[in-house]
Amino acid sequence: MDAVTIPYSIKMMAQLVRRFLNNDFPNDAFSISINEIYLHIWQSVSDKIVKLAYVNAQVEGVLAVAEAFLVTYNLTVNQQDSGTGYWYVTLPQPPLSLPLGYSINDAYFVDPKFGKSQSIWLIKAKRVAYRNDLPEPPGVRGWVEGNTFWMTAYNNIPLLNANLRVQMPTGRSTDLDAPFNMPDDIVMQIFQEVVTKLSERFKMPRDNVKDNEPAGNNALKP
Repeated sequence: MDAVTIPYSIKMMAQLVRRFLNNDFPNDAFSISINEIYLHIWQSVSDKIVKLAYVNAQVEGVLAVAEAFLVTYNLTVNQQDSGTGYWYVTLPQPPLSLPLGYSINDAYFVDPKFGKSQSIWLIKAKRVAYRNDLPEPPGVRGWVEGNTFWMTAYNNIPLLNANLRVQMPTGRSTDLDAPFNMPDDIVMQIFQEVVTKLSERFKMPRDNVKDNEPAGNNALKP
């Protein structure tokens, strides 16, 4: 029998948070929008990715990002800067605040005929001018500025319509119904963090009445 798992999405988590916070409160008193819940979830996941990477470095001595957080984006290179001749694409989001090689795990081209290319040489943006004065190895160099991924090829080979793949850790989702790229052991931590932040932000009281106990104060009985 084939194993089947039920995936959960960011929409499902947001609805779970909303139902939990809305428990025992009138609907008209609940002022938190679903979009704000999404933002808090994405923020919490991104923060968790970075913290776990550095915790792993402290424990094992190696900086690493869990594979469950990695997403490979399929992008087409169709824009070139007229002044510099550099090619560029817009990433779905800026990389996380991790060192280069972890903020962008890998980048390469794919071709139906030749398959996967060698990986793009990733360099820091501040080193671009310095690298231009050094001997250039064959291949493509790439660097990030904000959410823009810049590239320049050996001997100025054109990259127009090249099929680019960029693998990077991300806490966001481009599809609210798609399975959430998050390890199962992190789900409850993210849920608790989001609930705590929203409860503190909106100063939401909780109904702590124990409905299963009888009315009155039994402690005062003679």
